Amino acid sequence: MGCPDAVRAELLQVTGVLGVTYHPDQDMFSVRFESVLVRPETVFAAVVAAGTKMGREYLAEVVP
Repeated sequence: MGCPDAVRAELLQVTGVLGVTYHPDQDMFSVRFESVLVRPETVFAAVVAAGTKMGREYLAEVVP
């Protein structure tokens, strides 16, 4: 399992995360989540923690 797949799997374990897609051309993940169940800050923390666990440094941010 590659790093993006492992990070995706970690994020999908967070309650309220509905979907995670990795965009290799942009080296970016898009995360769909239910805002009633999980706060954006929790998703951001999960992104950073999952990246760290895989030996990568991911910066979580909102992009339009």
